Amino acid sequence: MDIFHVVEGILGEGAFGVVAKCHNTETQKSVAVKVNKGEEGVLQQAIYEIAVLKRMQCLDHDICNIVQWDGFFFDKENICITFELLDMSLRGYMEEQDRFFTIGELKPILHQLATALASLHSIGITHMDLKPDNIMVVDRSHQPLKVKLIDFGLARPVSALHQGEFVGTRVYRAPEMLLGVPFDESVDMWALGLVMAELAMGCCMYPGNSHYDMVRYIVETQGQPPDDLLDNGDQKMFISLIKSMLNLDASNRITAQQVLDHEFFAASIPQSPSRDAGTQLTHIDNQQHGSFNVQHPVPFRFLVLNRVHMVDNSLLFQQCHCFFI
Repeated sequence: MDIFHVVEGILGEGAFGVVAKCHNTETQKSVAVKVNKGEEGVLQQAIYEIAVLKRMQCLDHDICNIVQWDGFFFDKENICITFELLDMSLRGYMEEQDRFFTIGELKPILHQLATALASLHSIGITHMDLKPDNIMVVDRSHQPLKVKLIDFGLARPVSALHQGEFVGTRVYRAPEMLLGVPFDESVDMWALGLVMAELAMGCCMYPGNSHYDMVRYIVETQGQPPDDLLDNGDQKMFISLIKSMLNLDASNRITAQQVLDHEFFAASIPQSPSRDAGTQLTHIDNQQHGSFNVQHPVPFRFLVLNRVHMVDNSLLFQQCHCFFI
């Protein structure tokens, strides 16, 4: 650490690095310092987080229920971001209490978190990783609980959200993100709903081990997403193709050549009936592994064919992780 911060303990750790409890020798106060690893990807993410935190300086951290940011400094190759020190995570508090939350306890927590998200969204910021681990209890001895939103490592401007990104913790991801269709700041509200349900039930509402599991749980409990969420452009044609290949009547099942001639490929693959089918397939395979270039790529991963049947599309399209601030 720098000369003004003395480490007193480790509060937590993750892929980014560690969060340390430090004593600030200038202010004589204890603070939480997020020490980001000196790796290229982590450093870039830290820079993005600082950019978001700077934009958030126009908000009153106490009124908006958002952790107070106190600046950053460098420790050798590491970027260290300083925050006010809070008591414990809501996850830790849940485990310590080992019981369901009452409606009386849930009401102020919901109001505070909704205030935090409304404040972020009002300045065009999406949190992207709302979960009990990223909600801090200010002081567990005071009732009703005062909570604050933390960890803006994945937060970004609404204008920088991109279709096809898989951001945040899987079990709190909104269906539109799981399906790879366009999404906006409302993904935060989906996560808030799941957090509140978890506090009320004492367990995660959709504990899926994969995107497939997540979509299946959602469809089984809430029904199929609306058609306008599923039927868009290439995705609609792809669903049609799969249904044609899975026709129970073999005599009406689509042929390989009909697949190759389908309009699904029209935007990217020149139609040439005289070309050998084997050559066509080789061409398609090469495109799927690097040179597949369409004007509007299809970044979805799962498609709902009916209320309970899904298709894992992970082998056909590469997942794209892009971070823009």
